[in-house]
Amino acid sequence: MPLITWNFDKNFFYVLAYWIIEIIYRIILSLKGDFFKITNETVHDEYILVISNIISDLLAGFLVLYSKCISKTKKKETDAIRTPSEMLIYTKVDKLKKNFYIKLIIIVVLDYISRSPSWISYAIIKAEPEKVSHALKNNIKITLDIIMRYILSVFILKIEIYRHRIFSIITIGLGFILLIICDNLLIFFDSKSHYQFDKTYLYAAIASIGGFTYPIEDTLIKQIFSKDYLYPANFQFYRGIAESILAIVITLILYFSFGVILKFNTENLNIVIPTIILVTLTGFFKAFVTLKIIYHYSSQSVSFLRIAQSFGGSISIFINFIKNGIDDEWKIGLIILEIIGVLMILFASLIYDEIIIINICELSKNVKLGIINRGEFDIKYMNFFRDSQLDDNQLVANDNNENYSQDKDYNENENNRE
Repeated sequence: MPLITWNFDKNFFYVLAYWIIEIIYRIILSLKGDFFKITNETVHDEYILVISNIISDLLAGFLVLYSKCISKTKKKETDAIRTPSEMLIYTKVDKLKKNFYIKLIIIVVLDYISRSPSWISYAIIKAEPEKVSHALKNNIKITLDIIMRYILSVFILKIEIYRHRIFSIITIGLGFILLIICDNLLIFFDSKSHYQFDKTYLYAAIASIGGFTYPIEDTLIKQIFSKDYLYPANFQFYRGIAESILAIVITLILYFSFGVILKFNTENLNIVIPTIILVTLTGFFKAFVTLKIIYHYSSQSVSFLRIAQSFGGSISIFINFIKNGIDDEWKIGLIILEIIGVLMILFASLIYDEIIIINICELSKNVKLGIINRGEFDIKYMNFFRDSQLDDNQLVANDNNENYSQDKDYNENENNRE
């Protein structure tokens, strides 16, 4: 048996596509940061990006429309062959509508809060983006995100904690300790960074709100997928409509309360629209893949999507060091350690969700694939034992028949002699 077994289906390719797009996006954001300066105020830029990501959910409407066009011709045939049990399922959906809308409202509020910490942080701390460490903020937020997902999966989704998951959690903890240590060393000893330490940690604390709200949101979404029989595209479109209404209300309140006046960056005016389009399309794809992963796997499976943000950030820092010249070799060492930490977390997350199975130290004992294999082995063994019993019984019966025939022939011969 191999040391490692891969257990994934075609939906895992969405994860690979997510990682590629996230890394490319982070590299562009790092190397071409001026492209994302839509206005003259960082707070306004961050808020516009939030609105763009909310609008991106509305693009799922095209998927919903396409799906309806495809299924429209088959609807009558499906209704004609629907069984009584399926009719009960559709009746159940109607009864759950009120509960669904309550959950949707909670999810929309949580999603808006999850998207907003960046502009709220800049509005509170009054710091320039170059004066705070985004890597530290991302790693702290992702740490909280993964920990919260595992806690919610145990207490709400009732996931059993077996040996492979304990191993995974310990490995994730070690990986994040490595990340946080490297981030702090880069902040304190990088003479060129000029980070403002107090504002950096305050910025990270505020921005880490998403580490609590995203897991709760995704857990509720998983419940909706399980109980209300919604597809990811449909839910994304409904969320987009509801959150757009919420965003309009809050934007009007902010506008009239603070008298916000947008001053677009005239130097980059020709790339404002392409930037917004890029952010919107990227946001749509990332949100859609996240919902697909929740739908086909679980809410805690989103962990190996979130890690892509840290990985992309580490690669961006590495590229910047190469581009600007290496003044201290120890920085390269820290970035390599950060990448190793991210890969540790990714590897452990895949073990937790049983996409990677370790076949030593009984780490594969209670994974679903191992349970299925043991069940199939037990069935084969029972069938073999049953067949063996049948063969033995047949042999005994044949022996009895043979003995009976011999006795019969002997009795007949004796009778003839008499």
